[in-house]
Amino acid sequence: MNKHQAAERQEWVLPPPLDFSVPYALGDYPEERVRRIMFKYMERKTNLSRAWARICHHFPETIDAAPLTCLEFGTAHGAMLELWRALGHGVVGTDFPWRAGKEAVLSPSRPWHRQVLAACTKQGHGRPLADPVEGWAYQPIIESLDLDVRLIDGRDWPYPFEDKSFDVVCAYQAIDAFAPPERWLEIVSEFCRIARRAVVVGYNPLPVRQAGDEDRQAAARAAWLRLQAFSAAGFRTAFTEFGTTRRGLHPVAMKFLPA
Repeated sequence: MNKHQAAERQEWVLPPPLDFSVPYALGDYPEERVRRIMFKYMERKTNLSRAWARICHHFPETIDAAPLTCLEFGTAHGAMLELWRALGHGVVGTDFPWRAGKEAVLSPSRPWHRQVLAACTKQGHGRPLADPVEGWAYQPIIESLDLDVRLIDGRDWPYPFEDKSFDVVCAYQAIDAFAPPERWLEIVSEFCRIARRAVVVGYNPLPVRQAGDEDRQAAARAAWLRLQAFSAAGFRTAFTEFGTTRRGLHPVAMKFLPA
């Protein structure tokens, strides 16, 4: 879901549980650390808008509900967790230390970047800072929000969570970083092992660098088709949502519910 789609969907969703207009409070961190965050995810309003649209469309059962436990794989900036916590739920996220390329980070030479940087560093959160984790670009945002995010390698499963230990589990635009398409069913089965009520997996379009690789396109298509008929770990596929990008029409999300 791109920035414009997220903005348009705000016309069709419920009022959010918190104020989207407040920027991240990153004034406690040296500018050098803040500039390592991918610039497109520095706008808290955009991140929250996208995450709220996902919750309203994919997880409506978590809105106006008794407290649930929510686990997100590939948390990044933590907007899903921030919103679920505001709804009264218990939240845990996972991430993995990595470093963005130079083209993706904030650049003081770009006016828009300077504005975002100034807004985010105007105020600090005032809590003690943990030791920096090399490669974890989102650490300042997660610390500023005081979220429970655990660093694990998504490529190494079974994951360190007990069977049926969370009500809902999600992984948006992360599964292709965890494994090649041939092993996506294994990872979805692992998500379903951990979940009690619902699992949602969001997919990236096939990367541009693989656009001419017919074998990889065929593998992704085969995996998506198999996942549409998924049945394992007590769960089955409930729906598949499709979207269109420059890679064409492709699945963007699937939801899995108890069979």
